[in-house]
Amino acid sequence: MRWIIITDKIDDGNAVNFGQFDDETRHYQNESKVADALATMPTEFQLLDDDGEVYFEGRTRCINKGEHLAFAPLDWAEAYGCTELQYRPVGSNEPWKTL
Repeated sequence: MRWIIITDKIDDGNAVNFGQFDDETRHYQNESKVADALATMPTEFQLLDDDGEVYFEGRTRCINKGEHLAFAPLDWAEAYGCTELQYRPVGSNEPWKTL
């Protein structure tokens, strides 16, 4: 899995466990597969609108793997009005960096 949404702050939770595996984007129903995938994703991200409001939070393993892969969560979230992706290592207190 390349990326997954773990918190949905605007869509009644409908986007939770939505993500991309290779070239397929879909919801993941198997919680153990989601847990296994999260363990391989060292970067957390948040997707914000142009007012700075966080709409979604998630994880990825592709933040440093080229623009196409790094921006994939934002490309998906543009349909909800997201315009910015911020990231940092999972569990850190580092400031968010904008991609």
